Amino acid sequence: MDGRGFVRLAQLRARIATLARGGRFELAGKLLHELTRADLALGLPADSLLRARQAAALAEEQGGDTAGPLIVLAATLLATDEHTGALEACTAALDRATPSERTRIEALARLVGGAAQRRAGRLREARALLDGARGAAARIGESALAGLALCELARVDLAEGQPAAAATCFDFGAEFFRRAGQPDRAVEADVLAVTAWSAAGALDAATERAPRAADAARKANRPELTAVIDGSLAELMLRHAPAAAAEACALAAESAQALPDQVTSRELVAEARLRQVRASQDPIDRARHLEAGIDVALTLESSRAGDRLGALLVALVDDRVAGRPVADSELQRLSVAIASLGDQELSEMARGIVAELRAG
Repeated sequence: MDGRGFVRLAQLRARIATLARGGRFELAGKLLHELTRADLALGLPADSLLRARQAAALAEEQGGDTAGPLIVLAATLLATDEHTGALEACTAALDRATPSERTRIEALARLVGGAAQRRAGRLREARALLDGARGAAARIGESALAGLALCELARVDLAEGQPAAAATCFDFGAEFFRRAGQPDRAVEADVLAVTAWSAAGALDAATERAPRAADAARKANRPELTAVIDGSLAELMLRHAPAAAAEACALAAESAQALPDQVTSRELVAEARLRQVRASQDPIDRARHLEAGIDVALTLESSRAGDRLGALLVALVDDRVAGRPVADSELQRLSVAIASLGDQELSEMARGIVAELRAG
């Protein structure tokens, strides 16, 4: 964590205490909201939730606006995976909204409530709320809220196995963010649109949008987003343009390895090196990429490592079934790596797959 961030937290807490003692409760409440955001940014969800609750309680005690603080509380509960609490806070915010603020509070409550329903796995309920949030936000000219609702709808589409629909929502979400003067969010939505078009197998749409999204990511100094684009295009080429796959996979590996060494970048590196196994026809190169990919994957948290290694095992099985060359030694090496993660069920499944392919 950034030391300056903690100093900022200390400053905010000191000011809030001073303002509260002096009876300046309205300003103290605003600073509590700022402190909530700072706590979340520094990875302190319990602290952020405490501050959001304090802000809501302070507003109620002083007889002021309570709908706004309750929406902040709902968003904070959502960020800390308290889905039921977030929905309850949204309902309370709607109940307490004054006529003048009702429309905006309704848009916010539907947005947060829809996101909570999606994360809880209730996709039909999520879609209904998010559609309402998008419409309400557009009617009152809240472009940023409309963009957020569209991106949440895209994630519902992805969860329902509809990547092309998700890509369209991300595209429109990016336009709303640009209209709202939020270029950082627009860049992220553009990148997500490229990855969704790639997942949908839409070669023309993905390759048309990718250069613009990558240029925007570079201008925003977001190299990790460029690496995500390169990785999604590499996956697309493996599936739909095998002649271009080796070059695309090499570019994705280069982009990922150029990132600072962090957990997220290591995951991209692991994906890229493991992807290169499938892009190469040379047994020595395949073995080299496999060892490098496994080494990086095993530095990740065990469930994430299992996801990466398991995904490659499935892909190699598909390649074998399709008649593409896959060595028994590659399958066996993956099985051993998966076993080293300590997940007995996953390990047994991997061994069973290898045994079945060998028997066949």
